[in-house]
Amino acid sequence: MLEERYEKSEAGRAEIKTRALVQGRIARNLLLVIDPTKTGGQWLGMVQGATQADLELLLQHGLVAPAAGAGRAAAAAAAAAASGASAVAPAGSPPSRSAGSLSVHAQAPTSTVAPGSVPAASRPAVVSGTRPMGAPVSSLDFQQLYTALTVFAKQQGLLKGYRLALEVEQCADFEQLQTLALDVVDRIRATKGDAAAHELRETLGFN
Repeated sequence: MLEERYEKSEAGRAEIKTRALVQGRIARNLLLVIDPTKTGGQWLGMVQGATQADLELLLQHGLVAPAAGAGRAAAAAAAAAASGASAVAPAGSPPSRSAGSLSVHAQAPTSTVAPGSVPAASRPAVVSGTRPMGAPVSSLDFQQLYTALTVFAKQQGLLKGYRLALEVEQCADFEQLQTLALDVVDRIRATKGDAAAHELRETLGFN
């Protein structure tokens, strides 16, 4: 169980908004952050106070499920890294990639599995005509902006990351997601200055 990688189910994403099944703060925190980029055991180590019982609770309610192919992908990445480290390139051939670079390339796709597990087709389309005249519009689509905000949230530390990830999950449509994105840019401007805010603004597609 602890070596498995998990992703939120549709029920899990709904639970983040409704708070109907899981009342414990620690279990809810675990549900909020868990995705296939780490194993269940690694997430338990990152969420303060979390135990295997919290993970079992999420599984019992069907709020998370083993990520399809995540275990095989991790094993393949490890095997590729070991093979790359021990292989000797033939004379005159380009240098083989190091084990580290192979590992990074092999694991990179898993960083967006959780957000991507929600099919783009199921996300609401862009809502036009409701934003004030002249308001910035992101060049990203819903799924891309959702992913960009989720990745940014994970870079903000445990507590701030939880809060921002929850705000992202609560956005019901593209308008709300864009409004949140611009608000986050303003927060960064207030705390880190114009340069950091400008960089984030471009990352979120508000060029």
